[in-house]
Amino acid sequence: MFKILQQPYPFHHKSGKKRFWKSLAEGSGVALFFIIFQPFGLSEWEHPYKIWVLTGFGAIVSICTAIHRFVLPSVFPRVYNEKVWVVWKEIADILLLLALISIANMLYSSFFFRYVPFSVSGFLVMFFIVALIGLIPISFGVMSNYIIQLKKYNQTIIVQAVNVTTKEEEKGITLKLIAENEKDVLELQADDLLFIESSDNYSTVVYNQAQTLQKVLLRSSLTRLENQINQPAIVRCHRSYIVNLSKVEKVTGNAQGYKLHLQLFELTIPVARKYSEIVDKLK
Repeated sequence: MFKILQQPYPFHHKSGKKRFWKSLAEGSGVALFFIIFQPFGLSEWEHPYKIWVLTGFGAIVSICTAIHRFVLPSVFPRVYNEKVWVVWKEIADILLLLALISIANMLYSSFFFRYVPFSVSGFLVMFFIVALIGLIPISFGVMSNYIIQLKKYNQTIIVQAVNVTTKEEEKGITLKLIAENEKDVLELQADDLLFIESSDNYSTVVYNQAQTLQKVLLRSSLTRLENQINQPAIVRCHRSYIVNLSKVEKVTGNAQGYKLHLQLFELTIPVARKYSEIVDKLK
């Protein structure tokens, strides 16, 4: 269960214009719901400006969702960061929005309806009502967001020809990878290296030799080998991988889950979120 909560979740904060119109649409939907159905005994409630009072519930939703989408990400940019957005944060974010709307509704309702207690029990009742009303749109929003963003995960970035210079620089450069025992040594051309993968106390060096995939196992940590390589195109992209960016032909995914697709052998290398900036070098 804990692992599921730690899984990356598609980030939902879009452009300012889309966030504004979404908040307005959600508020309008709530206002229409209250005006048409007048739930919780509101149909029997009399007030000279009843329609406007009921519309106010929609305005509260629009204001609260706007604060949630504009203010909070600006105040807490590290929290609302696509690279670190996971399932438990999405759940907590939804609960926070519901709590914000509940508090605003309590203040608003206590002014017009004296029987609404401004207390912990009153908050819990209001929170339940808000959650009940928002259950369908929230569920629809979460699922549609996931489906839409899932397509974003599958987007393809075709690597531009920026690597031509790097490839020329790699030609003729020999990499010398030395194992921990200082005796096992692997020498290969930098231009032939595809990637290095960590496996416990060992590292597997994968390279291309005469159009044939070669693998050599060295007893060495990935960090040790990384320190032996001084080539700008050969970089760490994951705690378990070092990759030669000049061998990447396309990239799929987004900041939460990029994958590098290598040339010739149909190999894919994951990019950890903390290293996602290296994809900018390939665009």
